[in-house]
Amino acid sequence: MFVQVIIKGLIMRSAAVLLFAFVTANCCVVTMRAQEVDATVNVNMELLQLDQRTEVQAMANDVRNYLNNQRFTNADWDGPRIPITVTIYLNTRNGDLYSAKLAIVSKRLVNNDSTMGAALLRVFDQDWQFRYSFSQALTFQMSRYEPFSSLIDFYILIAIGLDMDTYDDLGGSRMYDQAKLIAGLGNAAGIAQFSSNFQPGQYTRMALVSELTDLRYVGLRRLIYDYHVAVDEYSVNKAKGLESLASTIAGIAEFKRTSIANRSILLQAFFDAKSQEIADIFKGQTNSSVWGDLRYLDPGNTQLYETARGG
Repeated sequence: MFVQVIIKGLIMRSAAVLLFAFVTANCCVVTMRAQEVDATVNVNMELLQLDQRTEVQAMANDVRNYLNNQRFTNADWDGPRIPITVTIYLNTRNGDLYSAKLAIVSKRLVNNDSTMGAALLRVFDQDWQFRYSFSQALTFQMSRYEPFSSLIDFYILIAIGLDMDTYDDLGGSRMYDQAKLIAGLGNAAGIAQFSSNFQPGQYTRMALVSELTDLRYVGLRRLIYDYHVAVDEYSVNKAKGLESLASTIAGIAEFKRTSIANRSILLQAFFDAKSQEIADIFKGQTNSSVWGDLRYLDPGNTQLYETARGG
């Protein structure tokens, strides 16, 4: 059994039924409260020839305006927007066809305080091809796969879902369902990273969203919720927060031992985002049992944890 630590006054994200629609003339007339994300967008053009950069000069501004005005849920968003940094690395251009890499980092605020927080999603997607023209109109598509905007939408939906999962028990489920619909469209369009055929433990976009929507991983999602409740607790009571965090990490280790047969994409994504935060919180706690659990759960960051353990 895993104990969930509940803090009185925890602000819950609204998780009403999500209804998605095509963009209409009225869709952008929304209040600030209705928006879910606060996006910062960067476009790196260093690998393009100087004469190939004109068509994409406005890309960063176009994507930023789209993300900060698009409404991804049908309910007003309670609390601060989710800080998300989107970086597009343009590799090559052939006419209006581009190859690129996409980095997305979302931040989960502590107790909804915009001055405190750490990464929640950290993704570097290295296989992206799309067509793009100057000042291209961006729309939220749920009926067809659009190679440029649909990939961005896919990760934004996951970022919102992960954030909702940290404030409400399984609160992000409907966002993951929508992301999986986009994944299905990508699969039908023949996009390899969205293929439903992938090896166990192999990172693909479809593998990530499949775990997020798999009932076998509900226990892990609930432990991730417990982790963030404990982080909120730590910000107001360090002793109790440390105890709750150590207990939750032990619970995650037990889940891995008893419920995960292969490498978990979701578990690795959690530690890709959270390893530094965990190391900072437990820094100098030499005798804590958490270090053994961390070496088991996240062996790739053993040196980080050993350094933190020594203070």
